[in-house]
Amino acid sequence: MQGRIWIALGLLAVAVSPAMAKDKTTIVGDLSGWIGTWTGGPEQEITITSGANGGLAVEGYATYGAEDSESAAMGAINVGGFAGNIPADWIEDNNVTIASTGDEIIPTSEAGQYDCWVDMTLNGEVLEVDDNGQCGGLNVSFIGTYKRQ
Repeated sequence: MQGRIWIALGLLAVAVSPAMAKDKTTIVGDLSGWIGTWTGGPEQEITITSGANGGLAVEGYATYGAEDSESAAMGAINVGGFAGNIPADWIEDNNVTIASTGDEIIPTSEAGQYDCWVDMTLNGEVLEVDDNGQCGGLNVSFIGTYKRQ
């Protein structure tokens, strides 16, 4: 077929026009299930909203010691966080792993040794979260099962 480019997708081959083959647009599923404020515990919160170009905007905040009145009275509360935009094409099979420099979200391939990494998986009505232990002060963690508020 002249004027068509064949792209193999597993066992399926799809014929597309040359114009479509040059288009970098990625078709992504419905991301509305991610939207909301998620709480993993009294000191863990992740807020996800619609982001730029069909992606997600995310802001995570966690503390350690805020629930302890003695630590709070001394100002001995450790904090951590991450925020930025997640491009839609980073999300695959309801999972995304991001890195944060403190100022922005970047691909994990660009992360430094001490940058925060957060892995999030949307599993029905819960958000499963893991991190690399570099997302804040001593004992601050985003690890856990989060429920939408």
